Amino acid sequence: MPKLILRDFQKEDVLFMRKHNYNVLNANAPGTGKTIEVLASIGIDRDKLCPAIIIAPASVTDNWKIEANKWLPWARTHVIKNRKDPLPKKLCHIYVISWSLLSDRAIELLSVRPKLLVADEAHFAKNEEASRSQVLYGMAQRIPHRLMLTGTPLVNNEGELKAIKSLYPGSDPPMIRRFLEVAAPDVPPKARCLLPVQLPKKFAKEYQRAQDEFATWLEDRLRERFEGNEADAAHRRALAAEALVKVGYLRRLVGIAKTNAAVDWAARAVRIGEPVVIFAEHQNVIERLSNSMKAQRLRHVILDGSTPKRKRQQLVEEFQSGRVPVFIGSKAASTGITLHRARHLLFCERFWTYAEEEQAEDRIRRIGQKFPTKIWYLHANGTIDDRIARIIERKRLLTDEHIGTEDVTDAPEDVVMDLIKWWSSNAEAPVGKGESMLGIAKALPALPSPQNACQIIFAGKRWNKASIKAWADMNAYILKRIKFDGRVHRATVRPPTDFVKGTFKTFSISKEIKIIVGKRVKQRRGPKVRSLGFRRFI
Repeated sequence: MPKLILRDFQKEDVLFMRKHNYNVLNANAPGTGKTIEVLASIGIDRDKLCPAIIIAPASVTDNWKIEANKWLPWARTHVIKNRKDPLPKKLCHIYVISWSLLSDRAIELLSVRPKLLVADEAHFAKNEEASRSQVLYGMAQRIPHRLMLTGTPLVNNEGELKAIKSLYPGSDPPMIRRFLEVAAPDVPPKARCLLPVQLPKKFAKEYQRAQDEFATWLEDRLRERFEGNEADAAHRRALAAEALVKVGYLRRLVGIAKTNAAVDWAARAVRIGEPVVIFAEHQNVIERLSNSMKAQRLRHVILDGSTPKRKRQQLVEEFQSGRVPVFIGSKAASTGITLHRARHLLFCERFWTYAEEEQAEDRIRRIGQKFPTKIWYLHANGTIDDRIARIIERKRLLTDEHIGTEDVTDAPEDVVMDLIKWWSSNAEAPVGKGESMLGIAKALPALPSPQNACQIIFAGKRWNKASIKAWADMNAYILKRIKFDGRVHRATVRPPTDFVKGTFKTFSISKEIKIIVGKRVKQRRGPKVRSLGFRRFI
């Protein structure tokens, strides 16, 4: 079993939590290793902290068990899968449950007399009136040690931080707060880039019609409410609720229109050997991304709100292990998982707030990432993207100056009200310069089927047997052998004798990669004959 090795700052955090009797709010930034700090604490004070209850997002409950089995091999860990899943008869050291099941199983969990309560993504309990927040509060009063974990301790306002602190006696617990840049300066930097694209004509026409209708509705609605002298609070709530639906429709239209560009971007990255992560919000945008990727022969996995809990960690592992090159996620995949096999992440749709976007961005920039990461925002000039980008960037800059980028985020209603307030002034001078032809130019042809591929040729210093095999796995090619002739690597997929001589052609993927394809022999009779046509071709 591997030995649990902590970084210096993680050792300090564990000692800090131990000093304060494991009643600490751990607000370290995403990617700093809060999970391993909790497991190290359990390993140090096993008798004091077990049984432990860990409450986590559904997408990471299985990951908690995997990490516990890896670092604490002595610990019996049980993940509660559903409302009827019985607890093991033999007492476990660690029980893991999702936030969605907490209300139904809390009383049963208290019967094991837990000594430690861990709430992963504790800001899920920010609303004191929500049932899961009340259940968590009740459990916290009965369990002596409490570790609340969150990368965003202030979510919408300071009152929500107070709600998290109320889980502790005295409501002012010791707090740890580290940023990744300080905690792990060896993790390479992150850069953001707007990638301007055009909307296809049919989408552009539909979007313009919808936007004009929204502008007319907004003008009429504002006049109606102001003339009616409605109270400010009621006016804001009602207007924000209506506008949220209508602006959501504009966002969905733009998201669907950008899917071709997103798939084109992904295909170009995968063809040069780069795995990628793509985030979108609306279900029909995700479905369209998936259908287009199937047409491109791009292997991918999807983790969204409908993904069964038992399958979520499996999808992460398929991407992290290299079995698939593209990971598509919704907001359900934006917290608690690690995807640092990729160094490029694309937003097909902008999320409502910058903290939501940064939570998603940090899936690829975490401890263990060896390369600089780049975040791409697919941006349709002249659309709702302009307005959302301006609002998010303005608030990110203000927060950078006064608080810190990962401390505060706005509710969607706040962003909508800013959109309404600045609708006219944000209509001109779109963000970003220039436009790419992604999604507009002729789509990349799908890669040749492995059945029709004879040989793949790799030129360039960066290619070796390991990187070639990784590329082949990403693109579903099973290689028979790889040979280096002093200039290029030649990877054989199927022997030349499987093809009709004289039918070989080159399919160029990039300057470095070419695939030799041919017409398969339908039926072979007699002894195999060497294909001189292939030898002459190469």
